[in-house]
Amino acid sequence: MVSCKKDGKDGDPFPDSFSEAILKDYFVTAIAFDKAGTAWLGTLNQGLIKYDGSSTVVYDSTNSIFSKAVISDIKIDKKGNIWVGSDDLIRYDGSKFTRIDAKSFGLPRNHVQTIAIDSKDNVWFSCSSFRSGGLVKYDGTTFTTFTPQNSKIPGNMVQSLAVDGEDRLWIAVNDAVNTTALVKIENGQLQIYRGKEIGVDSYYYGNIVTNKQNELVASINYMLSSNMVTGRPQIFKFNGKKADVLNLPNENVVIYQTHKIFVDSRDYVWASFFGDQNYGVSKDGEWNLRNLDTEGIFAFCESPRETIWLGTSKGVFILKQ
Repeated sequence: MVSCKKDGKDGDPFPDSFSEAILKDYFVTAIAFDKAGTAWLGTLNQGLIKYDGSSTVVYDSTNSIFSKAVISDIKIDKKGNIWVGSDDLIRYDGSKFTRIDAKSFGLPRNHVQTIAIDSKDNVWFSCSSFRSGGLVKYDGTTFTTFTPQNSKIPGNMVQSLAVDGEDRLWIAVNDAVNTTALVKIENGQLQIYRGKEIGVDSYYYGNIVTNKQNELVASINYMLSSNMVTGRPQIFKFNGKKADVLNLPNENVVIYQTHKIFVDSRDYVWASFFGDQNYGVSKDGEWNLRNLDTEGIFAFCESPRETIWLGTSKGVFILKQ
C-alpha cells in the first residue's frame, strides 16, 4: 500500500488506496461531518443520508420534507444545524426539518447551488440561476439578498462560495460563458477580480475552495464549450494579486474536463475529472492521476479523523490510513 503519512517522508506521499465502496446504492453528491463525526451525505435524488459508521438513516420524500431534487451542498454551523442546498435551502436542527422556500421567506429563487458559513455563523447561500437571483446572507434573524440591481455583485449566477481562514467570503460568479468574476467580501467591502486582474481567462467557473495560505483555489468548467481542446487552464491558485495555474500532466495532448476540486488539511489539492483517469492529487504542483471504479466523483470531504471521503455514482469510497 502506498504510504500517505502527513509528513510525506515515508515513501510516495500520494494517497492511492481506498476502501471498498459503502452505501453502494446511492449516488452521492455532497458530504459533511458534524462534531460527533457523523457523516451527512446528499444524493442525486435519493434524499439526505445520516451515517455514523454503523447505522444509516435516510431522509427522503417518503418520510421528510425532502423532494427528489438533487442535493448540491451541505454545511454545518457551530450550533450543529445541518444546512442543505437543494431545490430550496433546508435546515435540520436535530429534530425538525425546515424548508426555507423563496415565496415564504422573500428569496429571489428556489434553487440553492452552494452554501458557506463564516465564523459568526452567518449562512451565505446562492439563490440564483442565469440572469436571475443572487447571493443571500442569513444572520439567524434576517435574510439579505445581494443582486446586481442592489449591490456591486457583478452577476446573478453564484456558482460557488468559500470562506478563508481570515473570514473573507469568496464568490465565483458566472454571468455567462466568458463573463465571469471572483468576488471577495471583507469587512463588508466588495472587491471584484476579472480575468485581467487574475491573469487567467476563466471560461466558466466550477467550484472554489481555500487553502491554509488563504489562497483561493478555483476550477474552470468547459462542459458548455463546443470545442474540446487541449492546453486550457483547469485549476489555479489566486492570492488576491496573481494566479498560479496548476498545470496537469500532458495537458497539451490530453483533454481534461475538471469537475470538482478540494483541498485537504495537508494542503493537497484533489480534483475529479471526466475521463479514464477520474481523479488526481497534487502536492506542490506535482500531480498523481488515478482511476476509481465509478462513473464519476462528485464530492470530496475530510472527516474529523482526517480520512478523505469521495462521493461517487456508486456510493462512498474512503481513503485507507
